[in-house]
Amino acid sequence: MVLLRLITSTDGAYEMTNRDLNLMVGVGLQLEKDGSGTRYFVELLGYSVGEGVIISAPLEHDNRLSLVTGDEVTVRYLGGISQYAFKTQVTHISTTPYLHVHLQYPSGIEAAMTRRAVRMPVKEPVIRLAMNDDGHKLLVEMKNISLGGASLVSPVKLSGLGERFSIDMPTMSPDNKKAVTLPCVVRHISTQYQSEIPIYHHGVEFIDVDSLARDFIGRYIEHRSTG
Repeated sequence: MVLLRLITSTDGAYEMTNRDLNLMVGVGLQLEKDGSGTRYFVELLGYSVGEGVIISAPLEHDNRLSLVTGDEVTVRYLGGISQYAFKTQVTHISTTPYLHVHLQYPSGIEAAMTRRAVRMPVKEPVIRLAMNDDGHKLLVEMKNISLGGASLVSPVKLSGLGERFSIDMPTMSPDNKKAVTLPCVVRHISTQYQSEIPIYHHGVEFIDVDSLARDFIGRYIEHRSTG
């Protein structure tokens, strides 16, 4: 195991003095083109300390590559209770044996401590799940929720690790028709069996949640904790 020593920086973040990313191949990363504000979910294909990082190609909705050589990018990933980030540059784009992207190895890595989010059990029996690909609705059970994500239970596997969809969560309005949309990405999947029938548990992380939806989650958690 690589041990990391963290030192406080002036802006509240932390700089990692050990330059090993200490990541497993296949882990999901968030990649942002500097100045664009758009984030892509990519997969770590490999890295060599001090030499370079290789990731899967971030694609637009029409399957066009969203990067060119020389692009400045920021890479983010979670580890424990910290969020790590580093800035780097696209050095090479390869199409063989498959499309993948080479990044310059970072000169420094920053880590910011994140508060452990309070998870609140959800008492509503079902949540509507809107899949992004065809808008198909599925009825699933939300076991708990926090400002950072939720636990969803379904008799079918909703999607694979790193895939995105959105949750339509009822707002408990009098007409029972309003909902907030919570975009999320799958971070964990586990399977449990009830009478030999598989039940799938999905841990999802909320991404790009707008302020109204985040405020709703906060009010929901506060209401349940005092209810």
